[in-house]
Amino acid sequence: MFSLTYIHHDCFLLRTPELAVVFDYWKDPLADSAGIPPFLKDLPADIPLYVLVSHFHKDHFNPEIFRWADMRESVRYIVSRDVARKIRYRIEPSSTYKGKRLDDSKITVLSKLEQFSDNLLTVDAFGSTDIGNSYALTIKSDSLTVFHAGDLNCWTWRDESTPEEVASAEKAFLSELHAIAASFDSFDIAMFPVDSRIGTGYEEGARVFLRNFRVKHFFPMHFELAEDAAGLSHRHADALAFEKYSSGYGELVGLTAPYDCFMDDSGKLASDGCDVVSELKRSWYLSAGDVNAERQLSLPFLISRLIEISTNHANMLGIGNSEMPNNHCGWVLSRVCVEMNDYPAVDSFFSISTWIESWNRHFSERAFSINDNSGHAIGYARQTWMVLDTETHANAGLSALAFDESYLSQRVCPIKKQGKHRLIQLPEERQINDRRSVEATAPVRFHTFGYSDLDGYRHVNTVRFVELLMNQFTLEEHDTHYVARIEISFLSEGKYGKVMEILRVDSCDSDDDELISEFMIRTKEEHTPVLYSKVILKPRRGPYPSL
Repeated sequence: MFSLTYIHHDCFLLRTPELAVVFDYWKDPLADSAGIPPFLKDLPADIPLYVLVSHFHKDHFNPEIFRWADMRESVRYIVSRDVARKIRYRIEPSSTYKGKRLDDSKITVLSKLEQFSDNLLTVDAFGSTDIGNSYALTIKSDSLTVFHAGDLNCWTWRDESTPEEVASAEKAFLSELHAIAASFDSFDIAMFPVDSRIGTGYEEGARVFLRNFRVKHFFPMHFELAEDAAGLSHRHADALAFEKYSSGYGELVGLTAPYDCFMDDSGKLASDGCDVVSELKRSWYLSAGDVNAERQLSLPFLISRLIEISTNHANMLGIGNSEMPNNHCGWVLSRVCVEMNDYPAVDSFFSISTWIESWNRHFSERAFSINDNSGHAIGYARQTWMVLDTETHANAGLSALAFDESYLSQRVCPIKKQGKHRLIQLPEERQINDRRSVEATAPVRFHTFGYSDLDGYRHVNTVRFVELLMNQFTLEEHDTHYVARIEISFLSEGKYGKVMEILRVDSCDSDDDELISEFMIRTKEEHTPVLYSKVILKPRRGPYPSL
């Protein structure tokens, strides 16, 4: 189990229960006035810290790292030979330097194909196509393999190089990969440059690397060098254009904002002051297959990502489906509410943060922040989860799960909670003066759920319901309006082969030009309510992105 936190450019913090590793520290945008990064203050004092430096370039090496030895007793520096030459005046006994010297017992210098090993990890130094080293780590407690490329990349610069220079760069890159492949054929984690300053073919290095090694979790890096904010946004988007270099194996993860954190979901990491337990943040690149007809983030895709990050966070906390007291129980959604001010466009990336708002014997409420390319919140969401006994189809309760109060976040979700659902009925069914119900204002529609609508519990997937709701609006309505808020209440299970009636009530807010639609999806034969939803559409503030 591990967490990987992005700090800046090529710098990451790797955490396992036994140790912490910092790679290529340059600067921390969130450092305090004394230049001390928050992660250094948050790490438990008894956790060994390893600080790796691939080479002396200023975007990979900051001598301030050696101050950290004054703050932590257990720290080990592993640096390349060129870095050692830069600081030799501070470590060589024959130096006449009168300032504070470094404890040479805490520094290991590695050249290409040399190795450091202790009881916790092994570090193998490999070559680079620039200067210094790339590093392969093996964490001994769980055989976790990690690769940090440093400046190892296919630096072809095709737009300004001769064919001979391009061929030479490609040959040099493959030569270094062959040396690594002699010892490793796969990595659990790989951090590798994806830098579009190279121009045409900037993704070639990542593409070739991923076809030579099986990588479970791939993290692009080296994309913070730009002249202005627009250029930086462009570098980020290029780095996250995963479709350009994905091998189809493993997961490609975009961490782009300081302290974006990825945590594997194979187990639970104890809370250690790093603030990764109470809140989890993930980023995604928005490709053409993830958007709607307006070329923006589709609501079904967003709902799917909300469920994904919820699952990851619950598994990380040790309260996921695998921790259920028996094998016929599992988390299911009871309510969903999403409120959006805007939607990200195709070929950009967005992120989601999630945290637990409340927890009781029956339900857990989870909140979300949906953020745009710049990290600004463009929407929020809230989900209510329950544990379903799949044999009795009743609420099994949450009391058997090992929930800790520290898992609750103090962060507030600013959107209002959804109210009680209304019962929508056909005109001939509704009784006069029945305040519990409202009369349908649109002709009834019918839908039958098929095999591809089902999830692992063999009831209708939440995303399929959202798709069905979106299909109740015309293309023109979607083109002129966007979904500003959607509320969904699940009233019973949707099942395979059942014919559903879709009842609808429309209204509008003349002041805001909002379109408000309420839906009741119920079985045709028994008239059993399955789902209630309220959808608010607002006029688009401008044209949607076009081809």
